[in-house]
Amino acid sequence: MVIQMIQEDVLLTFKEAMQYLRVSRSTLYRLMWSGQLTGHKVGSTWRFYREDLRACVGREIPMTSLQPEVIS
Repeated sequence: MVIQMIQEDVLLTFKEAMQYLRVSRSTLYRLMWSGQLTGHKVGSTWRFYREDLRACVGREIPMTSLQPEVIS
């Protein structure tokens, strides 16, 4: 139980987060800048909690953000 809690608190690097989610670098940045994924800046690098990565995958995207805008 204690070991599992420690493993959950370990911060993942940007590359590890990409591998965990199986997404490209640009997709991970897009998730961060859109607010769907919380990242933590440590020095000059980004770190991610596994719990935040799981939460990002589990979120539903509102349908309004998927529909293209109609310009009149």
